[in-house]
Amino acid sequence: MAPAKTTAPFGSWKSPLTASGVASASSSVSMARIDAANPSWVYWLESRPQEGGRLVLLSKQVDDYSDSTLRELTADARWNVRTAVHEYGGGAYAVYDGLVVFANWADQGVYLLDTSEESQTPQRIAEQNDKLRYASFAVHPSKKFIVCVREDHRESDIEALASLVAIPLPQPGDSEGPTKDIVLFDSSDFISSPAFSPVNNELAFYAWNHPDMNWDATTLYCSSMKMNGGGVPESLEHLQAVAGAPDSGKRESIYQPRFDEDGVLHFISDRSGFWNPYYLGAEGEIHLSLGSPVDVEFAGPEWAFGESTMQPVPGSKFSIVVTYAQGGEHKLGILNVATHAIEDLPVPGWTQMGSFQLGKSRSGEPVLVLISGGPSERMSLFTYYINSISAQRLCGQQVSAQDPLAGYISMPQEIAFPTKLPPFGTSEICNATAYAFYYPPTNKDFEGPADELPPLLVLSHGGPTAAASSVLQNKIQYWTSRGIAVADVNYGGSTGYGREYRERLYPHFGEVDVQDCCAAALYLAESGKVDRKRLSIMGGSAGGFTTLACLAFRPEVFAVGASLYGISDLEVLAKETHKFEAKYPEHLVGPYPEARDEYKRRSPLHSVDKLACPAIFLQGLEDKIVPPNQATLMVDALKRKGIRVAHIEFEGEQHGFRKSENIVRALEAQLYFFGKILGFQPADHIDPVPIFNDQE
Repeated sequence: MAPAKTTAPFGSWKSPLTASGVASASSSVSMARIDAANPSWVYWLESRPQEGGRLVLLSKQVDDYSDSTLRELTADARWNVRTAVHEYGGGAYAVYDGLVVFANWADQGVYLLDTSEESQTPQRIAEQNDKLRYASFAVHPSKKFIVCVREDHRESDIEALASLVAIPLPQPGDSEGPTKDIVLFDSSDFISSPAFSPVNNELAFYAWNHPDMNWDATTLYCSSMKMNGGGVPESLEHLQAVAGAPDSGKRESIYQPRFDEDGVLHFISDRSGFWNPYYLGAEGEIHLSLGSPVDVEFAGPEWAFGESTMQPVPGSKFSIVVTYAQGGEHKLGILNVATHAIEDLPVPGWTQMGSFQLGKSRSGEPVLVLISGGPSERMSLFTYYINSISAQRLCGQQVSAQDPLAGYISMPQEIAFPTKLPPFGTSEICNATAYAFYYPPTNKDFEGPADELPPLLVLSHGGPTAAASSVLQNKIQYWTSRGIAVADVNYGGSTGYGREYRERLYPHFGEVDVQDCCAAALYLAESGKVDRKRLSIMGGSAGGFTTLACLAFRPEVFAVGASLYGISDLEVLAKETHKFEAKYPEHLVGPYPEARDEYKRRSPLHSVDKLACPAIFLQGLEDKIVPPNQATLMVDALKRKGIRVAHIEFEGEQHGFRKSENIVRALEAQLYFFGKILGFQPADHIDPVPIFNDQE
């Protein structure tokens, strides 16, 4: 018989899930890669908050579940496998036949590591200029060169030049030192995902131009590489735009070019309105890999390099392993391109999957390596044996019945709720539906008073072209285990629901997202699940803007908000942001400066007179995406108005918090501040947060 629960006010429950536990759980795995020449070896990155968020490269054999073959390849603290291309990075390393090429954060240099050497000392290659950044590496099977994306900041940051370059690799007898990058393509503002054909000298990649983001319109290119006498490309020949050509009149977002063993080029495009798989025929014609277009997504937005949700299966002609999303849930399957049929594969509760790579066990069995997770487990590195239909965890942790956290984990419920579409404030009413994951308060030791409803924390995800996930996140369970309900909202503009839903936000950023976050909160209050008087909202980056816009333009809905490195002045963002997002506001709001009045109208900073509820601001001082002065301007405005406000700045942090001590402080500060405003006393001992205009 389970022990009786203690009755205590919502928000004051004692939880074993501490802020330091959340910080330690912030260690994550990313970017799995298989060495195609040694397919029983898998590589991946691990973030370490206790080391300042350093990304460490590790490897082991794909069927080693005891870590007996585990190698930490960049153990020295001077190595941080991370690139600053596009500021969001990704694609920071590649491997072939034991040769690893990676970007190092401190100097953005390119380094070569031969894992067959005992010393394992990385050697710097390429032009060796700290104003050059590199990402999206591909090592050619000849091991004579790599191809990658280069971002050149020597003349300008906001207009940094993108190019596809070949970098010669050192050969026996070569002297150490810089080499000349060979520019292969530089005719677009942005370039991504070079891939080699295994049967000839073909190279595929995709590119796009301002003002589009890569989820708006991209072009898929294919070309032959013209080699010099040393077997290194000196130029591209017969370059063709094989899909998404700018003059085709068809805007489509194309991702993930992949050659199969026969040299057939596969890719993902949303030309049907949803990201579906396609392939290129022998005469250059485009074929849908499915029998007909389906309203599900086989990919997501590529904020970072190196995404992988589709891979041809070696040794299995016409077979591609895929994952696809139906709303907030993801499925795994084998797609037969010849029959157009998908065989769904059973998964152990996963609701998100990515970083697909195909390898082989030491016995020769095909193995899918992927990073996946679900409501009871964080994103972890797994193997999936395609023939025997079985999954095993390579690293990571699941919450089991014996786990200390069992009984404190809130399981998400996907909800669809009514909302409205623009134009707002007119007699025209256009009803619509939006989505969210609802997490009820959960703690096996506590329950709330019978006459009390829990506070609600609405989460507004960043991006804004991104999505909330139902995968276990300790930062959500931190709140629910203390008696605070959470709604993680996939507002209009989120991904996973097709292009039409994604473009609801164009050009209505600060309107559609605000409407949907408010609608989610009010829907849950009207349903009797949460306390209408204790609705709160929190968001980071673009989600921080939505949070502040909700507080400024819908002050009747929320009682308090938290902005993490959020935008308060859209005009400043339009003028001061980095190249990757420099024209993004044109889609979200309108052309600048032509639409300057609209930028100001939607900016919370210019509507502080409408603010009526408190807010806490948390900001990294080295943020290049959202300038720190945006938080300062908003805080100063709230101070002048006499509204309670808190402001914490973090030295050495960029766009998001990576250091464990800062993750702890940020989370505890939010709980402390919300408790002060919403009237509950946290059970945790938390260092007080200075609150301006506090009357206590």
